[in-house]
Amino acid sequence: MVAKPPLPDGDELPREINGWHHRPESNKNGHAWYAADGETAVAVYSGFGRVYVSVTDERCDGLERGVRIYEDGYEDDIDGRERDRHEARAVVDGIDAACEWMGETAPAEWSNPAVCEAVFDAPPGYSLERYYLENREATVYYRRDGTESITRFPGHADPDQYTLETCPYLYVHEWRGSGNATVALAPWLRAHGSSSKHPEIREVAETPAECGLEVAVTVAREWAREHVGGEIDADAAGQAGLGRWSA
Repeated sequence: MVAKPPLPDGDELPREINGWHHRPESNKNGHAWYAADGETAVAVYSGFGRVYVSVTDERCDGLERGVRIYEDGYEDDIDGRERDRHEARAVVDGIDAACEWMGETAPAEWSNPAVCEAVFDAPPGYSLERYYLENREATVYYRRDGTESITRFPGHADPDQYTLETCPYLYVHEWRGSGNATVALAPWLRAHGSSSKHPEIREVAETPAECGLEVAVTVAREWAREHVGGEIDADAAGQAGLGRWSA
């Protein structure tokens, strides 16, 4: 159940600021404004004595898809209505900070530096289903066109026996920081990677050491072109940079 932060009686939220549109029906537990295309959002949250404002890339999942632009505390160790008043006033301060930021920053002027744009140019024959971005790792699942989404482990016994026919997903994983990456087949949407005691992927393409996610995605495109068919968009993000790793 969605729970929005409290506001003082009579307070109304701005409907639109500099291309950001308020969505009271958002499923976020915060007051949220979205870009017109829905790909970026600004939201004000509160709880446990803190109010914060986060800007998020809505194309991704995971904690690192957002950047906090404001945070402050309020008195939380008091009871009843007085505590609610403290929280509501703090939420108003957070909304003021969000509105100021939105007024200075149009949606097209912000991007999350942790997000790899190459991910959104999928390999031929595949479509992006999930881009999960955490502090230490990034995981991408591309689903082969014409196959159904699989959200439960289908029970294939041995990853060495995985094939293109039994695995609808092309899995691309990066250890952030080292840049070491994996391109593999996966049978479902939350497959355990190679670091698991019981991995559920089969690596299908070699990636250069410390290449990072962008190059790993281009390697995945090349693999898909060879094994699935189709053409790679020459203008796809990162594609031109593959040469320096393969030279």
